[in-house]
Amino acid sequence: MNKYTIKKFQEEYPDDDACLDKIYKLIYGNMTECPKCGSIKEFIRIKTRRCYQCRACYHQIYPTAGTVFHRTTTPLTYWFFAIFLFTVSKNGLSACELQRHLGVTYKTAFRMLKQIRMLISNDESIMKGVIELDEAYIGGKNKNRHKDKKVKNAQGRAYKDKSPVFGILERSEGGSSRVIAYTLRDVKAQTLQSVVYEKVAPGSAIMTDEWNAYTGLNKDYEHGICFHGRGNYVSGVNSEIYTNGLENFWSTVKRSINGSYVRVSPKYLQLYINEFVFRYNNRKSAEMFNDLINCLAF
Repeated sequence: MNKYTIKKFQEEYPDDDACLDKIYKLIYGNMTECPKCGSIKEFIRIKTRRCYQCRACYHQIYPTAGTVFHRTTTPLTYWFFAIFLFTVSKNGLSACELQRHLGVTYKTAFRMLKQIRMLISNDESIMKGVIELDEAYIGGKNKNRHKDKKVKNAQGRAYKDKSPVFGILERSEGGSSRVIAYTLRDVKAQTLQSVVYEKVAPGSAIMTDEWNAYTGLNKDYEHGICFHGRGNYVSGVNSEIYTNGLENFWSTVKRSINGSYVRVSPKYLQLYINEFVFRYNNRKSAEMFNDLINCLAF
């Protein structure tokens, strides 16, 4: 499998013009006529601005308008290189690291990464077959806090000082499982089950732990339970009842946050979760950079 390397990146995007051409092709590639005059003549590039112009009526279009690059004064080569670094970094790319790579301010680096995460478009189609459900709690740990800053009864499934995240994994043969995940206000039955009914096809086989919020799902799904509290992590006749796939996903999320980002604000947590979902679902792709750039076309 030939991976997308820095050599390929530099050959394809040596300057801002090459980057703008890529954006234009992704957004207007199927345009066969001018939207203003109907001319079928090809648009020409205006070198002094980030725009293309109709040869007949001089109507101009700006490919970056309305995209994550809208009104940016940062060179497009910087943006594309940031996206390249974003996709080749296994455990995430922090704003401080991007700042060091590009020589820009921290504020610029933070905004660029925020915009890149907003570019991500994940497959959130209805899941079916064998499904794993599990929750995670993102936030600090009491053992790392000073005595006067510890939060009482904040461990386990408590979310006094944490943000709950709910994940759904669709198993598939060959290890190419797919994940979707959402930040939620709580992990009560009404909240979790509303997401399940919206995202999982009725009749699917769902695998969960013993959390009581999943009680009642057996009315519309085949519900298998593994009792983690009893030390039971795999069960069933064919050892098919487990949530190890999602547990693996949560471990990569927490390692990335603890190792690369250190702290994530609840305000932006969903953007980070979208990033982790994108990384997981495209983990076997040799073209993750192009997978992300192509999201401009959605």
